[in-house]
Parts: sequence; structure tokens; C-alpha cells
Amino acid sequence: MLDKREYLIILKDFYASLLTDKQQYVLELYYEHDLSLSEIAEEMGISRQAVYDLLKRSEGLLHDYEAKLGLVQRFLAIKSKLEKVCTLLEDDKWGTDDDRRHEIAGMLREITELL
Repeated sequence: MLDKREYLIILKDFYASLLTDKQQYVLELYYEHDLSLSEIAEEMGISRQAVYDLLKRSEGLLHDYEAKLGLVQRFLAIKSKLEKVCTLLEDDKWGTDDDRRHEIAGMLREITELL
């Protein structure tokens, strides 16, 4: 499971181009460079409260975009299924287990549908 920081970084990776340069920059400084609100305020030449407001507004926009488009949810679902397929394929008990082959084939069909 992703923590808030990891999830917001992924949201930013998907939807950053829909944000202003200033919104992208404050998200980058806060989540990727781990700067405090005060450090960001000093860097950007604005108040700490302005940084907080900009950060919260930007986070809200990212969540709104995800709610409408669902790209990150689909990405995470595909990633999870692919990881499970890899685990099954790497399992030493592979042999000629037809049930396992059908399970993998089913997961690959689900992934194809997500794409």
C-alpha cells in the first residue's frame, strides 16, 4: 500500500502537465525534495501561508483529476496484476500445473482489458 507521499508523487507524475508551473514547483519541493513550508516560502519569496494554500489547492486538483480520469488507479491495478504474474512465473513449483497457467492467462486478459 502506498503512503500519502508516494501516492501524491505518482499523481503528480501523471497529472503535472495540467497544473501551473508554480503548482508543480511547490509539489516538487515539498514531496520530492522534502522541504518544509518555511523553506519553500523562502525559496519562492512568498509567505508560509501562501505555500500552504498553494500546496493544498494543488493536492486537491490532483485528487480531482484522478477522480475524473482514474489513470493512477488503472496504473496501480495493472502494476499489481503484473507483479502477481511475475511471482507466479518465478515460483519453483511451476512445472505443468494447468490451473496455474489458466490463472496467469486470466490475469493477462484482465490486464489487457485495463489497457
